[in-house]
Amino acid sequence: MKSNDFKAFQIENLCNYVPSFGRKDLYRICLVTGESRVYFADKSVNLSGTCLFFGNINTPYSWEIVSDNQIGYGCLFTEDFLKGAEYFDNVGSLSVFNIGNIPVYELKDETQITNVNFIFKRILEENGGDYAKRQEMIRSFICILVHEALKSRAAEGNTELAAYKTASQRISALFLGMLDTQFPVENKRKSIQLTKPTDFAGELGVHPNYLNRMLKKETGKTILKIINERIITEARILLQHTDWSISEISHCLGFEYHSHFDGVFKKITGHSPTIYRETVSGKRFPGNGLNFLGK
Repeated sequence: MKSNDFKAFQIENLCNYVPSFGRKDLYRICLVTGESRVYFADKSVNLSGTCLFFGNINTPYSWEIVSDNQIGYGCLFTEDFLKGAEYFDNVGSLSVFNIGNIPVYELKDETQITNVNFIFKRILEENGGDYAKRQEMIRSFICILVHEALKSRAAEGNTELAAYKTASQRISALFLGMLDTQFPVENKRKSIQLTKPTDFAGELGVHPNYLNRMLKKETGKTILKIINERIITEARILLQHTDWSISEISHCLGFEYHSHFDGVFKKITGHSPTIYRETVSGKRFPGNGLNFLGK
């Protein structure tokens, strides 16, 4: 087992922990007792009592501590770590890690709370041991945690604590989550991969026309308009805060031709990338400069 494939820890002094909000490279499961608030994607949920939290690699999140007394456990792992078990052949397909679901499962039954605490203690114990098959045991324990979460949700009458009540809400949330996982762009030599409606429709397993119809119902915008607006938002950030050339920015944002990037940028902002960069850097101010960012 690679040292960076799996990590388990006991939560201590959580009130002094400063969480980050951004993309993660690891899946995570946390058992937390106390009052706190977790922000994920563009939503938030208040936690009280004992809860299981399942974080995926695609949804940004942060944790805000409300009460000083926070206890619990956590584990971080790569997708490759779990793929050693047949049950976890496709981690992203597990409902507890689905980006369209609320990632928090409240544990109300005292026996279940005791059992989940015991499972985490066993994970810590095996992770620090030298048993040759310990990673297989840990995978089995994680499998149990998944089932304990699903069991807690079923005990609530299978309400799913649904954030999305309709098909259009759910597919829109999945699309927006998938779009946002490509940002922020941090490598000018690496281009984002999902830039066209057909790209997202293919990943979601739906027809582009259906996806467009669902998004327009929920947002009032076409799928192409949403994609372009998000990409140009990132372009503005890169133009303002990096020294990358406009050609490099165009490439990393998935544009095959520089002229296409210029056209989309000007259509959305009313200005060319060059004039925008000069304006925000204080070198040039066309007109009075007001509303230049489209705000």
